[in-house]
Amino acid sequence: MEIAELPSGIKLCHEAFGSPADPVVLLMHGLGSQLLLWEEGFCEGLAAEGFRVVRYDHRDSGCSTILEAGSAYTLSDQVADAVGLLDHLGAPAAHVVGMSMGGMIAQTFAVEQPGRCRSMVSMASNTGNRDFGRPSGTALEAMMAPAPSDPAAAIQKELSDRRIWASIWHDDDHARAVFAAYAARSVQPRHAFDRQVAAVRAFGNREERLATITVPTRVIHGTVDTLIAPSGGERTAAV
Repeated sequence: MEIAELPSGIKLCHEAFGSPADPVVLLMHGLGSQLLLWEEGFCEGLAAEGFRVVRYDHRDSGCSTILEAGSAYTLSDQVADAVGLLDHLGAPAAHVVGMSMGGMIAQTFAVEQPGRCRSMVSMASNTGNRDFGRPSGTALEAMMAPAPSDPAAAIQKELSDRRIWASIWHDDDHARAVFAAYAARSVQPRHAFDRQVAAVRAFGNREERLATITVPTRVIHGTVDTLIAPSGGERTAAV
């Protein structure tokens, strides 16, 4: 993995798969997650199809810059980070793929940077309209509960949370290994998690902006998602 230091001073940890000559697919993870969300086998499979696949940690995530308490930013700032990473990689444009919060960043990227966006995929995300895509009460309570700073306790919380919104293919052993890998890299401070939540909330309902997207777009959403209800994806596609 490598570190890209952007002109803004933000440092982004990232990893690339495939040939630098191929079109870039930029993978954007979700709230409280890390680049490891996009597993190596998935990245290698895309690379084998002729893409340069880049996964990265957002600011306040993983091994990227963790800002000082009191800092604030928006989805637009996270888009600027993605553009800075593309500049660092020498990539004129990318296919952007985002899950959950990453989907919101990908959507905003397509709105604000159409010349740098070959296509956009929004996965398990929403439009910011609170009438759609609301989590179940149990899932929301679990997600917003403070995470322990102790790595072992953090792993256990991640595993307990995942069981609440897991799919029928959930594998406890695999999930535990993934969360152990997360904790070995970084345990996200609470103030960093809260800033990511604030960045999402700052834009509120984004539907008018999303209606201006002109790049090829695909919306993907699980039919029994309890963290972001399927209506979030349906509404995104409708807009």
